Amino acid sequence: MKRSPRIAILGAGPAGSALAALLARQGIQSVVFDDEKRPALLVGESLIPAIVAILQRMGIEDRVAAIAQHKPGASFVHHCGTRMDFNFMSVKGHLPTYAYNVPRPEFDDVIKEYAKELGVKFVKHRANLVAHPGGKPELELDATALEAGGWRDGDKPALVVDASGRSRTSAKLLGIKAEMGPRRDTAHFAHFAGIEHPYPQGQIAVMFHEWGWSWRIPLRDRMSFGIVMNPKSLPDFGANGEERLDKVLATDSVLAPLAANRQRVSDAYTYTNYQLLSDRAHGSGWVSIGDAFGFVDPMLSPGVFLALDAAESLSAIFAKHGASLLDHPDSLTKELGRYEKRQRAWHEAWHELIAYFYDGRIVAFYERGMQLKTDYPGRFSNMMEAISSRTLALMATGATTMSAWSRGYLRSCSKWLLNPQRAKELALP
Repeated sequence: MKRSPRIAILGAGPAGSALAALLARQGIQSVVFDDEKRPALLVGESLIPAIVAILQRMGIEDRVAAIAQHKPGASFVHHCGTRMDFNFMSVKGHLPTYAYNVPRPEFDDVIKEYAKELGVKFVKHRANLVAHPGGKPELELDATALEAGGWRDGDKPALVVDASGRSRTSAKLLGIKAEMGPRRDTAHFAHFAGIEHPYPQGQIAVMFHEWGWSWRIPLRDRMSFGIVMNPKSLPDFGANGEERLDKVLATDSVLAPLAANRQRVSDAYTYTNYQLLSDRAHGSGWVSIGDAFGFVDPMLSPGVFLALDAAESLSAIFAKHGASLLDHPDSLTKELGRYEKRQRAWHEAWHELIAYFYDGRIVAFYERGMQLKTDYPGRFSNMMEAISSRTLALMATGATTMSAWSRGYLRSCSKWLLNPQRAKELALP
């Protein structure tokens, strides 16, 4: 008899669909529950080179490229006038020297369709779970979900993967708390036509303002524009997302001339509370993945990478131990613990790097480097600039974000080279 699928995945976003596809390539069946409810726009439109490497390993880069805008790098502009330009050619030898900007629903569909081609079963159903805190298993599908997924006669999956996104189904059901990030910003974004973009084609632009920061992500036929605003400033810009986006584009001294002919071509969407990490992300018979595990500030666009890397990490467990691991719950739980430890380290590394951009250290560091080149021109200052630029690029693209050397280099430079007062002046509110 053909055995029923051993794994149930709750959610068909990038994490859930990619995991299902990677498992299918190993001959491991899963069922993906997808209620097919999602907004027309999603954050995570700007990919980083580390994602391209994953897409290449999955064999679907060409499909993503067909819907995407090629992305050569990123620019960061401070309202004080300082501008930092990063070209992904600087990561040559470590990662692809480019990335993509994507309309997220279409990007998600590419991965989902790939999984379907591999034989993955998707069920249009919002699966509910039954909790047994501390039990073996701790979580399992309820009777309705089991029936919808095709399990019969007491059969059930050996592993439930929570890929439910910010709903965090498993954590909420088990009462698992989460560590919140230090910020409580609000993000509004929408798609626009008619905004000029004086950068290389496809290059994203992040601008630091006195009230927070904004992004410009060029897509193929439109621009994704978003603002991330300190809550204290919200009332000054209007009563809702549409009003606040419009006022920023109409009044900012840099953006207004570029957006004089703008036309909003989508609804405006709002996100809050986007710095979070669950205190626990696995237990007997279950594990969380992607945003259900935790989510990182979008400043450097690591969210989709973390989702896809988590899918690769989980699938790698079964590539190493085989599907028989599902028959040994204690061993499986131990492996899931190793997975969680690795993913937690990724989140912590990204949080640390992003903090440099918020607290002014990155811009102060860049200004200090430029001043050194002016005051001490020559081989040494040029070498320091090259090392610093490459280190930042490698970290921000996902190549060395967790590297002890890279993180130590930034910490040392912050300690010995920066003017703390200048960093404070450049910090975001």
